[in-house]
Amino acid sequence: MQTFIVEILDDKAVPLLRDLESLNILRIKPSPTSGIETISTDIPKLSEQFWGTISPETASKMHMHVEIIRNEWKRDI
Repeated sequence: MQTFIVEILDDKAVPLLRDLESLNILRIKPSPTSGIETISTDIPKLSEQFWGTISPETASKMHMHVEIIRNEWKRDI
């Protein structure tokens, strides 16, 4: 068995490595010094990525519009 340290240059590689692990071709092990996986899986949530991109006023208008649409569907059912 050989051990390698892998530096991920593109996040697209993480699912590929996970697939190889599920096929029992390789094993992803925690780093002995940090206790963190040597392959980073920290992909930020979409809510974190887009936080603050819409003003509170616009978000409020969008929320009101969604409520109106939901109420229309409720009346039709």
